[in-house]
Amino acid sequence: MNVLIQSLVIFITFVFAANSFAAQTYVRLKDIARIEGDRENALIGYGLVVGLAGSGDSRRSKSTIRSISNTLREFGLIVSDDDINSRNVAAVMATSEIGSFSERGDRIDVAVSAIGDARSLIGGTLLLTPLEAIDGKTYAVAQGQISVGGYKFEQFGNTEQKNHPTVGIVPKGGTIERDNTGSLVNKHGKVGIVLRDADFATAINITDAIATLGYQAEAIHSGKVEVSLPSTNRNAVVRAIAKIESLNVLAAQKALIIVNERTGTIVSGGDVKVNSLTIAHGNLELSIRTQYSVSQPRDVIIGRHIEGNHSETVVVPDTTINVRDDNAKVAHFNNTTTVFTLVSELRKLGLSTRDIIVILQAADKAGAINGKLILQ
Repeated sequence: MNVLIQSLVIFITFVFAANSFAAQTYVRLKDIARIEGDRENALIGYGLVVGLAGSGDSRRSKSTIRSISNTLREFGLIVSDDDINSRNVAAVMATSEIGSFSERGDRIDVAVSAIGDARSLIGGTLLLTPLEAIDGKTYAVAQGQISVGGYKFEQFGNTEQKNHPTVGIVPKGGTIERDNTGSLVNKHGKVGIVLRDADFATAINITDAIATLGYQAEAIHSGKVEVSLPSTNRNAVVRAIAKIESLNVLAAQKALIIVNERTGTIVSGGDVKVNSLTIAHGNLELSIRTQYSVSQPRDVIIGRHIEGNHSETVVVPDTTINVRDDNAKVAHFNNTTTVFTLVSELRKLGLSTRDIIVILQAADKAGAINGKLILQ
């Protein structure tokens, strides 16, 4: 039995220096914000996928059997549920999204997911499926061949599978049947600009940049700016929005470190600063190994019992304990550095990604990282 004990000792030395928390760069306004009212709306529907090669729902999925019977009834065929015994059909949920300015006849992609015990949707065709929004109205219909980026084959108890064959896409399989024209002007008669990443400094910079076009703009809060236009004529509003979206705005980029502990991934902006610190890393490895031997007494005749002889065969454990303590590896960072440099140097010391994640978490708790650490 091997027991690996890793000890990480982190000593943080604070340096009171003026470090910028966020870098600034010029970007197009349309890349960091959207017009209020311009958003995606979710659609959902229940449908059937047919044409499967015996990989559909079994008779245990009562809802699928009933759906097949109801569908055939629409074509004038009355079939009892007990007479349906096909695994070429699967019940699915169809999902998609519709934009705020979608027009009738536009095509959208539709995702299809099995909800029964179907093994695969490969080769299936989605039958006409209405797609509804949260208001209960049908905005689109979906139908077409399903594209599945995987497979699953079974034969004599053997299974060969790649990716997830019970989820697929119907490329451009949805047709918009109801206009979803959003409003460009809010209830206050102004055009709202919503930031994708709320920031007070960026909101003020957007306000100042819009003012250079001659429009009156006001920062409502860190995530929204409202613009007053001289005319509410739709064509004039569209032209004004086109000019506003093409503006180059000085945007403040927050210093973020994204850490995924499950996959051991670290993603950091190049401008994230780390104060001076000293890191000591050492390994203590404890190995315990036990071997068992048999102790056989003397003068023992197999198959015969000798009176007065109380000797017996016993199992004797032989345990060996080895302890190895490597010298601790120490790294010094005297001046303010970046997370990129810190991670690179820790890599040179032979630390694993998960060890580095532990160090970043400890450094963040101690206040040595001039940014925001996000754990996923």
